[in-house]
Amino acid sequence: MIAGCYYTSFLWCISMVKMIVGLGNPGSKYQQTKHNVGFMAVDRLVKDLDISFTEDKAFKALVGSAFINQEKVYFVKPTTFMNNSGLAVRALLTYYNISTKDLMVIYDDLDMAVGKIRLRQKGSAGGHNGIKSIIAHIGTQEFDRVKIGIGRPSHGMSVINHVLGKFDTDDMITINIALDKVDKAINYYLQEKSIEKTMQQFNG
Repeated sequence: MIAGCYYTSFLWCISMVKMIVGLGNPGSKYQQTKHNVGFMAVDRLVKDLDISFTEDKAFKALVGSAFINQEKVYFVKPTTFMNNSGLAVRALLTYYNISTKDLMVIYDDLDMAVGKIRLRQKGSAGGHNGIKSIIAHIGTQEFDRVKIGIGRPSHGMSVINHVLGKFDTDDMITINIALDKVDKAINYYLQEKSIEKTMQQFNG
C-alpha cells in the first residue's frame, strides 16, 4: 500500500484512507461520562453504519472499518486511557500508512458550552491530555478535529471530578442533539472530502 492509496483485491485504488478517532477512557466505570463524548460520537457513527468494533490488543484500540465514498475509513477508540491516546493513534497511522492529514479526532472541550460543537483543522492541545498525547506521538498539531462542549465545572468542583462525572438529564438531552450533529458533520466530511466545506456547514 502506498501513502494515501488503499488497494482492494481487484487492484482498484481507493483514493484515500481516513481514520476517525473518538477519545475517552475504556471500561464501564467511565461510560457516559463527560470525558467520553468522543467515544459516544464514534459509537453512534459505527452503529449508524451497521459495523462493529474489534479489539486489537497490538494497537491498544477498538477498531471498526467501512468503505465510504470510495474511501477506506477506520473508526477507532483507543483502550490506552485518555492520557496515552497517542500510542494507539500513532501505531494505527503507521501500520495503515495513513497521513496525519487524513486523521480526524473527536473529543470533549471544557471551554465550550454543553452541546456546542466546533470543527478545526489544527491547533494546540488546549489543556486536553488526550490531544496532548496525540501531538507528542505523531509530532504535529496539524490534524482535523471535532470538539464537543461539556462546559466548565460548577463552583467548587474540581476539573477531574467534572470531566469524569456524568451528564445530568437536561445536559444529556443537549449532548444527544450534539452527537446527532457530529454524526451528520462526519458523514458530510466523508462525502465531500473537504474539512473546509464541513466547517462552513457545521460551525456556527
